[in-house]
Amino acid sequence: MRILILSASIGFGHTKAAESIGRALGSDVEIIDFMARDFSTLNWLIKKFYLAALKFIPDLYDRIYRVAGARKIGALARLFTSSLMYFPFARLLKKFRPEVVICTHPFPEAAAALWKFLHAKSARKFLLAAVLTDYSLHEIWIFSEVDIYFVATEEMQLELSAQSRPNQEIHAAGIPIGAEFGKVGGAKKFSKPAILIMGGGLGLGSIEETLAELNNVELPLKIIVVVGQNESLFARLKGLQKNFRHDTEIFGCVENISELMGAADLLITKPGALTMSEAFAVGLPMILHAPIPGPEAKNAEFAIKNGAAVSVGGMKISAVVAGLLKNSARLAEMKLSAKKIGRADAAAEIAKIIEH
Repeated sequence: MRILILSASIGFGHTKAAESIGRALGSDVEIIDFMARDFSTLNWLIKKFYLAALKFIPDLYDRIYRVAGARKIGALARLFTSSLMYFPFARLLKKFRPEVVICTHPFPEAAAALWKFLHAKSARKFLLAAVLTDYSLHEIWIFSEVDIYFVATEEMQLELSAQSRPNQEIHAAGIPIGAEFGKVGGAKKFSKPAILIMGGGLGLGSIEETLAELNNVELPLKIIVVVGQNESLFARLKGLQKNFRHDTEIFGCVENISELMGAADLLITKPGALTMSEAFAVGLPMILHAPIPGPEAKNAEFAIKNGAAVSVGGMKISAVVAGLLKNSARLAEMKLSAKKIGRADAAAEIAKIIEH
């Protein structure tokens, strides 16, 4: 069975989800970054615009997200996106001739759905699966040409079922993460309370300011910072490291996130769905801040509602950290709540359904 998995390098989440599904499926799988420059210059330019909007005008992005969530405007947004990206997808289809196409981002999903609509009678048919990588449903994901949807929660499954066509399958499989996150039990802890700070693959989330604020925590801490691909931030933090009060280690891209999560007592992060899903599986309590307006705000609501995280809100991060570390019962409760909603088996479940 030839399988094509299409991700989008807008943050690490969509790519990591695609890789997790690919590992679970095994052989005869091709994973393509649909927004890579060497694949499509137009797609790459759209990605650059998106990232610039997040950096300079996040309020505008929030407005676009909310407006596109309306039924009629969402349909126009889907048509616009699918039309822009139709031809790059058609080239992929001709090259790989897949029997299954799995999309972990709505951009390639839109292009694939348009191809299926325009070639409904074609002999080159393929099964189209969409893997939603957030904890809320948005109109931009919804296409009648999708054969199988994989969503994070039962609530999303019910919401999407109300809008689906009769022969669409919808599975609440969870968000796919590496299988290693389900095997972290008994990880070695540090002698001091350990705080893990992450900002996704792009190192977003006011990490520099967070570290400065943690200097105000009197309790001795072990701090581990992972900045992903953000090389400029890595260099700045290395230059400032001597100013940090606590024992602090700084990393760029790492391969042992599951081990770091297993050794930590708290995670400070922006609410990206993949990072949150990994923390859920490990049972790591979270302090959430600096959400990207739109989906990440919804992700934060889900984690907080289920007792696995707290929001900084209007408080200082140092006060939130100190308060939680002094309340071992609260931390233990948050850890159990995170474990309860964790789905370390999501990628394997998705692979099993696809193979069936």
